[in-house]
Amino acid sequence: MRSVRRRALPVLGALALLLSGCVSLPTQGPVVDSDVIDAEDTHQASDIDARPPAEGASRSEVVSGFLDAMTAWPVQINVAKKFLTDEAAAGWNPERETVVYSDLPLATREAGNTVRVRLGAADALDRAGAWRGALAGDDLDLSFRLTVEGGEFRIADPADALVVPASWFQQRYRQVSLYFFDPIAQILVPEPVFVPQGDQLATSLVAGLLAGPPPRARGVVRSFVPSGLSVGLSVPVDERGVAEINLVGDAPRLTAEESELMLAQLAWTLRQDPAIRALRVSVGGEDLQIPGGASQFAVDGGQAFDPAGDEATTLLFGLTRGRMVWGSSGNLVTATGPFGDQDADLDAISARPDAAVAAAVDSDGHRVRVGPVRARQGAAAVPRTILSGGTYARPSWDFAGRLWVLDRRRTGARVLLVEDDRVREVEVPGISDRDARALVVSRDGTRLVGVVRTAGGDEVVGVRVLLDGRGRVSRTKAPFLIREAEGTVIDDLAWTSPIRVGLLTTTAPGSLYEVDVVAADGATVGVDVLSTIVSGRLLGLAAAPSVGTPMFAVYADRYVDMVDQEEYTDGAPLTQLDYAG
Repeated sequence: MRSVRRRALPVLGALALLLSGCVSLPTQGPVVDSDVIDAEDTHQASDIDARPPAEGASRSEVVSGFLDAMTAWPVQINVAKKFLTDEAAAGWNPERETVVYSDLPLATREAGNTVRVRLGAADALDRAGAWRGALAGDDLDLSFRLTVEGGEFRIADPADALVVPASWFQQRYRQVSLYFFDPIAQILVPEPVFVPQGDQLATSLVAGLLAGPPPRARGVVRSFVPSGLSVGLSVPVDERGVAEINLVGDAPRLTAEESELMLAQLAWTLRQDPAIRALRVSVGGEDLQIPGGASQFAVDGGQAFDPAGDEATTLLFGLTRGRMVWGSSGNLVTATGPFGDQDADLDAISARPDAAVAAAVDSDGHRVRVGPVRARQGAAAVPRTILSGGTYARPSWDFAGRLWVLDRRRTGARVLLVEDDRVREVEVPGISDRDARALVVSRDGTRLVGVVRTAGGDEVVGVRVLLDGRGRVSRTKAPFLIREAEGTVIDDLAWTSPIRVGLLTTTAPGSLYEVDVVAADGATVGVDVLSTIVSGRLLGLAAAPSVGTPMFAVYADRYVDMVDQEEYTDGAPLTQLDYAG
């Protein structure tokens, strides 16, 4: 029977923004209730006029002025080029890379005709605006060779990069997703990149798609936007919210299927601009064919390629007294399939996104079985053992029914994949052969996120997954850090969006916990790494990448919506609760 109560909970009220990435939340202090700030009310960064080089400026002053000139806003590099020699200005390409450095005073020293600037800490973005991570060692040194031209010192060898301070970048850039497809065009895959905020958002989004997948995603995703095209002057949006996308250049004639896939990429990418309701597309002066012969394509079209899975359920799945329960919030019932039996004796459960089957870990952690969620009429529901003899963490499914299982061996973890009813080990750098504790796969099947225990605490590691032309897992790419070890133990993790992961850590065992939502690409500048404190003895988090699904703090006797603070009880003690996947 459903039981729902509303009360003031020890959860920060501003957590309503935790999933949208609008503001940062305090991580300590009194519990408060905050009004929700609309994402569109964000502060507009002020314009900055760059100053040209002063007459008679020293070598160091020219370098300092050059760095300052790169912070002009809106972005323009004409003044920055005045600090360069004519030859250097003609060849300088700051769009190749962006370096975001900490706002600490820069250490500068002169040695002959060279000025060296040491960055205390810095991170890099690639040409597409995708996060590349922290710089280290010699990469933190900027070296500028100066010469005399027209009687003034000028820089002869600038790095092909836009070099800006973190505070400037945080105020003026926004992380968005460019949507590409998996290799067999079954599901859209979001690739997060940073773009300048402002009136040119639609133009930046389309230009990003035209540039193709970011380097880290190459081999992982594919695009149906033809190469060799460019945006016209801009992507105007009329008063009805229709974006006019006029693509210029030579492109092969698209089939109806290719046009539909291209439109899905554009629609999912452009829906991030709240001003856009629909789009019209022309390629080389010819209108792109729209399904059904319509004149425009709705920005909420392409739902069949939803990156969270178009057939994914938003029902909850959990365990009570070792038996599987499932249902809507406040209405959990015992499963009629084999995992709902009184003697099921389960330690963990994970339902496939379509809710047809589930994978269960026995109470001793040494066996994984797969069986139906619901009993089939007239057929005996007998679960099938797929793994035994290991020490298994809770499994994780993607939209295609691939099942990932972490075997937490003392000698180092193994990552096991069940695909097409076959089990095989996949070597996952950064997770395999380490003290990995948990593993989740994104719904689109292209991202793995693992928790690895180290001497300095738990770190969170990300890895991209490559699929072959048949949609089978081929291999994984090099790992990257999503969050460094901070001396804490991570108790649970869950996808809160296709590109965000929620982490649960213990602050005071049994009484105080911290919930953090972090970027799945590891970005720490330009995104809000949000956190809040929750009191009580938490079992875990229940979250899903689907839009509109509540995020729950799960206790043994209840679960609480962390945004609207609604509390649910179902009359039986819980040991686990989560969404499918």
